[in-house]
Amino acid sequence: MLNKINKNSLILISIIFLGAFYRFYQLNYEDYWFDEYFGFWISDPSINFNETLKRNLGPELGQGQNIFFDFVLKYFYKLVGYYPENGRYLTAFIGSISVPLLAYLSYQIDKSKSYLLTAFIASHCWHLISYSQEVRAYSFIFLIAILSFITFIFLIKFEKKISKNFILIYFFYFLINLIGLVNNIFFGIVILSQFLFTLNFFDKRRKFNIFLINFVLVGSFFLILMFPSLKENLSTNKFWISQVNLNFFISFFFPRFFGSKIMGYLFLFIMIYLILKNRKNIFKKNSSFQLLFILLISSYFFPLMYGLIKIPILIDRYIIFVLIPIILLISIFTFKQPNKTRNFIIILIVLTTFSNNYLEIFERSNSKPEFDKSLSLISSSNEAKIKLLTKSKIDHQWLLNYFKKINYSNYQNLNFLDFNESNNDKQLWFLCYYPINDFNCSSPDIDQKYNKIIDKSFFLVNVSLYEKNKYYYE
Repeated sequence: MLNKINKNSLILISIIFLGAFYRFYQLNYEDYWFDEYFGFWISDPSINFNETLKRNLGPELGQGQNIFFDFVLKYFYKLVGYYPENGRYLTAFIGSISVPLLAYLSYQIDKSKSYLLTAFIASHCWHLISYSQEVRAYSFIFLIAILSFITFIFLIKFEKKISKNFILIYFFYFLINLIGLVNNIFFGIVILSQFLFTLNFFDKRRKFNIFLINFVLVGSFFLILMFPSLKENLSTNKFWISQVNLNFFISFFFPRFFGSKIMGYLFLFIMIYLILKNRKNIFKKNSSFQLLFILLISSYFFPLMYGLIKIPILIDRYIIFVLIPIILLISIFTFKQPNKTRNFIIILIVLTTFSNNYLEIFERSNSKPEFDKSLSLISSSNEAKIKLLTKSKIDHQWLLNYFKKINYSNYQNLNFLDFNESNNDKQLWFLCYYPINDFNCSSPDIDQKYNKIIDKSFFLVNVSLYEKNKYYYE
């Protein structure tokens, strides 16, 4: 028995380390994209608390979203240094510790070896890996959601008299849910799912009331802290997300979650098959599987309804916590199948996942703007001033703040023009980031004194060098 425990522990530790390796491997392979360098500007440690708050709540983009994470990031930069490359270490760490915590949640729900499969899928899930390598709050929201469910299930199963430990965990549950909700309004789906599950205990008034009080307190504090932001977000009638199409109802983002169409449909088919085979467990009153199923359905249902009533808001990363029920239902229900079926599913998942991750991780292609390559080209030329092509002064400010910090030792001598600053030098570089210019990086208006001598496109970025005609040299 002891050898078996040691063997399982060794397997679990190996899987967790492998998951961490995936998240830290080529951590800064890609440069920041728009959301990241915007968040980098918000979390500047050189400004005071109120200024950071003002930036986050500002109308340009933040409007209170990711507010808690931005402050965590601010003080992390203050500790380790305000450079873009450092931010990825925080999110990779957050993503890494989510794996053992999700495995613990799996064991908390079902005392089988399914936690090993949970850890394996979570470690290798491409969606979780990729957002662990992005300096935004998605991996943080996933972690907070796991902690919320761990404490929620503990409190649900607690049958003893209320003790000091219960009160501490009860307060922690309140705090975790408040942090999650303040940080992102979509976390409300997690809390709502838990509330719907507590209706099972409506006949146990004492337990039901204990949770009801917690939910009311979380909602009340959220309104007190974030009402202006909430009002602003709910009054928005335009958003960049398009309405879901028919393909969504076939895939439910699974190809995005698991790295490819083949992997996505494979996991979707396995999950549907296992849910149908174990439907009695799901619809059994007070079953933790029912809780997971409620979160699974709610994660899609409520954003879809809001999209039909007002504006589309459903996109895969906004409901990253839906991976909790997906991974847990697949893992736990796999271990409830007959041996042959269970072994077949495990082997199928392991082999296909390893194959897919080899392509996604070791043969990966760039998906974000190649700013570093652009700046390397500019820095290799003779000294020249750089003009960033942006439509607004605030866009210019965000991007310039990032450029002055990216690979600081390599590019600290680059000379960027201010937003409205004119140039009288012999040469002038233009750098254009396609997405913030509506994918139009045509040559800028420049007088006849200049000729274009270099025009180079990188992924999502264009750089061009203009030089004065000899006729106009002084």
